[in-house]
Amino acid sequence: MELDNWIQSIAARRWPILPDTLAALHDQTSRHPDLIRFTDLANLTLSDPLLLFDLLRVIGGSRALQRNESVPSIEQAMMLIGLEGVVARFSRLVALDLSDGRFSPEVLEAVGMWLARGRVAALTIKDWLSAEGDHKVEDCFVAALVYNLPACFYLLYRNEVPVRPLLQQVADTFATDYPKVLEHFVRQVPLPVGLQQLLGGGAPNRRRQLLKLAVAAANGLEQGHWRSQWQTGVDAAARLMGIPGEEAYHSVVQAVLQVARHSRAPGYAFPVRELLFLEGEYHRIAPSAAASLPVGASVETALKEAVRHLANDLKFQRILFLRYDRPRHVLKLRYQVGLPESHPLRKLPVELEPGSFFALLTSKPQSFHAPAMVRAKLVHKYPDAFFDYLGDQEFAVMTVFTENTLHGVFYVDNGLTGQPIGDAVYMRFKELVARMTHIL
Repeated sequence: MELDNWIQSIAARRWPILPDTLAALHDQTSRHPDLIRFTDLANLTLSDPLLLFDLLRVIGGSRALQRNESVPSIEQAMMLIGLEGVVARFSRLVALDLSDGRFSPEVLEAVGMWLARGRVAALTIKDWLSAEGDHKVEDCFVAALVYNLPACFYLLYRNEVPVRPLLQQVADTFATDYPKVLEHFVRQVPLPVGLQQLLGGGAPNRRRQLLKLAVAAANGLEQGHWRSQWQTGVDAAARLMGIPGEEAYHSVVQAVLQVARHSRAPGYAFPVRELLFLEGEYHRIAPSAAASLPVGASVETALKEAVRHLANDLKFQRILFLRYDRPRHVLKLRYQVGLPESHPLRKLPVELEPGSFFALLTSKPQSFHAPAMVRAKLVHKYPDAFFDYLGDQEFAVMTVFTENTLHGVFYVDNGLTGQPIGDAVYMRFKELVARMTHIL
């Protein structure tokens, strides 16, 4: 496939946007004109890179909307186009979904995932630049959202998810590096000149270096945040900003969590799933039924992923997630590994009566490791019926809180063999549950 011809075919048509974005867009533009705010429209546009692309094409094709070589503010560009023009253009957009049969569920899921990585990169570079005292961040924010768009259009154009890493597949298809594909894409669509300066060739500067590192951090989560290559990139960004490496890492984590909380598609939950991965072999998230899940399913997805990693990576033989039932003030089993079909705990509510072990445990965010001898003392001291059904092996538990709100409790043990829970395994258990807690 010839690169220039492919880009021309992309530029020659209007592309659909995420279904949730379209619903929110219709909600905003159907109001009385006096009630439509450019700020709200701009924020919505920045939440979905596909909608952003549709607007950037208008800006890139108009000299009047590019008064200098910087990337114009999205809100300012909308004001220059005018409310009537913006509403008229957006009114012709359609949703990217399965209804017309053009795209497979796996492709739609993958597109959402790559758009989400662009969002993570954008929020990360915004936070990094702000840490330097640079609050004029929208140009880099927009550039980060654009970075993965050629790859997303490649997925939609081919309607298949390649076996090889996507950016490498795109580069190999056009016999050039992905940054060169991106540079051609920005110039030929065309997109605003300022984006050509940020994403094209030329001498590097601090902002471009930080942008590149933010994109690498977001796109590299899939291969493992524990890898030395990934951590070296974040540390390099920290040195450029003159801040501790932990602070730069925290920006990435917060970006991932914000994308999951403000989801536009099921794929927006994938970076959180990648952040939950524990150190080990490379995990590539396989296409799943997540494409048909409702937006907001990211919490359930995270809980399931946590259970899966506790079983597969930490090798716990019995895992329970007990969800807090607020009206009844009890814990009820939600997810489990290792319980037989007829096990009483599948239906037994765990009471939180004053003086019980679980009442004390759930009084605040905390974890507890009970080797066999400690467990024997607990059973003698606390009258919880829960312990009557699990044998006498050691266990570990940890509450799941957000601020002052209890969500539930994770319980793990090795009930089949009685294998001890070492200190290192217990620490990894706490680390995984703590990460998962952040998205609730």
